[in-house]
Amino acid sequence: MNEQIIILFFLIVFLGSTLFLYIWKAKKEIEYKKDERWQMIQIKANKVASYSNNILVIILAVVAMASVHYGIQITFALNRVLMFGIFFIGFYNVIELCALLFLDKRM
Repeated sequence: MNEQIIILFFLIVFLGSTLFLYIWKAKKEIEYKKDERWQMIQIKANKVASYSNNILVIILAVVAMASVHYGIQITFALNRVLMFGIFFIGFYNVIELCALLFLDKRM
């Protein structure tokens, strides 16, 4: 039961941040009229968020190498894999939102 509450909490947080990200980006594009500064902020924020992809690949490589080296067999249900995928997309959007907010105030 506790696991389901935690999953629901993260899903709500990630959904809210994703919706806020897209609404806020649309509002800022209208406000800044797609000027060069806003384009540069978006490029930098996307670059920061893309580092999470690199970290995911490194984690998967380490887990794969450990499972091969130690002979560990890991099985996941398809629902669990899809849930982790949704969490990763939500986490990516949270990182992009934080980077956009930080860079918008800084630049």
